[in-house]
Amino acid sequence: MVHLRWGWHRVERAMERGTFSLDAMFDRASDWCLAHLPLEPVRLGREHREVNAIDSSTIARLRAGARLALAGKGDCHRAGRAVRANIVAALTTVVMIQGVRVGLVRRTRFGPRCQDAVARVFDALPPTLGKRLLVVDAGIATKEQFAAATERDALLGRLRINTKLRCAPPPPTGKPGRRPMHGEVLHPGRDVPEVAPDVEWHMPGEAGLIRLRRWHLLHDEACPTIRLDVVRIDDPAYDAPLLVGTTACELTSEECWVGYRHRWPVETNFFVAQDTTAMEMPRAWTATALERRISVALLAGSLLKAIAAVCAPQAMGPWDRQPVRSAGRLANYLDLHTWHFAALALEGVAPRNYRKNPKNLQSKDLRRRKAA
Repeated sequence: MVHLRWGWHRVERAMERGTFSLDAMFDRASDWCLAHLPLEPVRLGREHREVNAIDSSTIARLRAGARLALAGKGDCHRAGRAVRANIVAALTTVVMIQGVRVGLVRRTRFGPRCQDAVARVFDALPPTLGKRLLVVDAGIATKEQFAAATERDALLGRLRINTKLRCAPPPPTGKPGRRPMHGEVLHPGRDVPEVAPDVEWHMPGEAGLIRLRRWHLLHDEACPTIRLDVVRIDDPAYDAPLLVGTTACELTSEECWVGYRHRWPVETNFFVAQDTTAMEMPRAWTATALERRISVALLAGSLLKAIAAVCAPQAMGPWDRQPVRSAGRLANYLDLHTWHFAALALEGVAPRNYRKNPKNLQSKDLRRRKAA
């Protein structure tokens, strides 16, 4: 409707040259959701840490030309080769809306590599009154990122299966000499770890008993001052164990497992934005317009998912016997009734439509002819 009211060229120029702030738009959208939707932020632990998830995505442009101002080069798994792509990292606040877990996009940043985009997101965290828990995946849960975590902004992430850690040094013996900095070597991902866990217990699961083992006060050799609690989760439903490390040592083992599972809404936002709001095919030709297009698509996808959580389930057709509350179904319903909204929004306004020039021959033979 904005394109119909202002015209396609004006909207594109505003997207490219406008001076609005994306962070302010994200904050206003979050305030609107808090004021108009029955949502509850997800909090964990006795510190009531607010759960936020961070992840990155590669948006490939398989037929992108060299003149497009793209953010960098990435590897597209569908193409099987390195292609020009946009690297975007997003910060999502996890909330519950009538029993549905939803992620509200709060920040987006871009970079030539995933590490650069993620680092810019960590530098642009929105202010919060209480403590925060940042949930990340194995590619982001590096020793440098754990070292940068603070008491206020703790980190929880999946560790690689071949990670190597050190236990706390042994207590002083009273003998002369320098006290060692490291304890025993521990590979928590091995079939038989070298050190017995500090805590071990079982809980029922869908495929059987889930075994949880926890080690306290571990650290990496390169960062001996950073203390981590590592939880190993052996679920019979999966072939490999799950390793979760966190600097928030007050969390229980079950809360660490639940906290890592709250990382999924940020991935859902990428899927919704690609399939519903055209994030994968942004119609932009400059770096600024491209970043804004992708960011607005992520924001629109998260708002669709939040609004769908409070609406009735929408059926795609008479064959849909078990409809659910999803962003794609809500977008399909809105698409069927677009002209009703357009007529209401454009009341008394002449829409600006552009048509192709029938005299298309003028675009040919633009080169100057050689002089006789």
